Amino acid sequence: MALQIGRAFEDGIDEFLSERGAVFAGAFIALGLANGVIWASLSQGLLDIFLETLPPSAQANQAAMSSNTALALDIPVAVAAVSALALFIISEALNIVTIRAFASDANDPIPDNVGRRLGKTVAIGIAAGILTGIAVVVGLVFIIIPGLVLALLFFFVRQEIALNDSGVIESISNSISLVTDNLLATFVIAIVLAVIELVLGGAFSFLPVSLPPMVLTTVSTILSGVVGVFSIAVTTVAYLQATESDHETESIGGL
Repeated sequence: MALQIGRAFEDGIDEFLSERGAVFAGAFIALGLANGVIWASLSQGLLDIFLETLPPSAQANQAAMSSNTALALDIPVAVAAVSALALFIISEALNIVTIRAFASDANDPIPDNVGRRLGKTVAIGIAAGILTGIAVVVGLVFIIIPGLVLALLFFFVRQEIALNDSGVIESISNSISLVTDNLLATFVIAIVLAVIELVLGGAFSFLPVSLPPMVLTTVSTILSGVVGVFSIAVTTVAYLQATESDHETESIGGL
């Protein structure tokens, strides 16, 4: 079935505004705040170690530099580093579970089958994310347009991994096929989601009053979590719509 932009956003909004959407928005916000604290603490710890290597005359601005890291806690660098790695893995798992939940017909906010083969799927998701991320970055660094094109072609990679149990290369190949078959619709959806993220992400920079760094970071993290869940809902609905004919063919073939 051809991908329909209006239907993708309409169904995606319905999913986002459901109880399921609220549950995962809360989870993404909590994870985002945890990431903010851990990465701020890690950055602060590394900064302190660096400043200690400088001569005393160069440490005069240490207090000023340290005050610029919002949400930082006084925890060991090793603990912060391990926590950051753990949160990275948890983030990938949460993305997979969220996609499966939005794709499910079950009434429960968190369906029973969202955790199937989660360890293996997360490993594939991380590997695919690294590979596609490198490709996009290389494309952006050398010539910007190819990087943007690659980002668009990889639009459905995570959905392929979460819902089709695809491997790294298969998920990339299938995403490219889906995008090229629905190029204009996928492009419009990707642009709209990117604009929403940019507008909400930069909204506070246009306020007539300056907010404390901690408040600004916290509010930005909350908005980022909400927008992230909305993007997953719309992208997952679009993926299901684009692959609907394939799923119907499989069902007929299994009768």
